[in-house]
Parts: sequence; structure tokens; C-alpha cells
Amino acid sequence: MDDLQKVLHSCKVIGNDIKAVLQASTYSEYDDMSGLQINYDDPEQLFLLDELKGIMESLDRARDRIYYLNKPVKNTEYLHKNSRGRYETSFQEFTCGSGIEVYLYDDFWERYRWVRTYVEHDGNDYYLVGHNNVSLENLKVRIRG
Repeated sequence: MDDLQKVLHSCKVIGNDIKAVLQASTYSEYDDMSGLQINYDDPEQLFLLDELKGIMESLDRARDRIYYLNKPVKNTEYLHKNSRGRYETSFQEFTCGSGIEVYLYDDFWERYRWVRTYVEHDGNDYYLVGHNNVSLENLKVRIRG
């Protein structure tokens, strides 16, 4: 566990560097990096712009995940369906697109573990993205904040 904490701390440190690169690239303000001064008639600059946009997207996702992992767990509870047909705990209601950490049995690891996923709706009921066969009723969840 100590090794994981060291890696997490290192990620937190580089998260600040990633933030600075995203700001310098104007990706933070313009996700297409249109804030940069480039010559749109130069094919090499257009190539670099496309490649750097892909890199910035990946860095932004990495920074987002680093930020998320450094949030403390606020609460752990069990889901139940409310009167509006949505799943909730005493601290949050979950609808389409809601991020959620769930405690699931993992066949590969042959044990329970926490999994980060999202809630969606299929027209009949809510489900977990990537875990459609898991019932949300009485599912153990936790929220960071």
C-alpha cells in the first residue's frame, strides 16, 4: 500500500505540471487549441496541432483522474430506488451520466473491489455502464468529494 501511496503522490505532483501544460496550450480555455497562433497554411503546423490536441486530450483525462483519486471518500452507503424511480443514497441521487464508485465482485481477481463507472438509463431502468447485469438496488456505493 505504501508503494501505491507514493505513486499517487507522484501523480498529484505531475498533475500540477499537466495543468500548466494545458493552460499554455490554451486547451483549458479552447479545447481545440484555437488560442494558439499558428500558420494554417503550413501543413507541418497543422500536423503538430492535430497531434498535440490528441496529447492534450489524454493529459486532460489523466489530470481529471489524478484529481479524482486525491479526493477523500465522503460517504459509503447502499442504493435504493426512490419514488421517482431513481437510485439514491441519503447524500446523492444518481441519474444518467452520474459518476459512481460501486463495490462489485470481480471474476478476474476473484474478490470484491471498488469500480468507478457511470449510471445510465435504458428506457426501463438505470444500469451501470460496463456492468449491465448488476442490480442497483442495495448496491454498496461510495462518493468522493
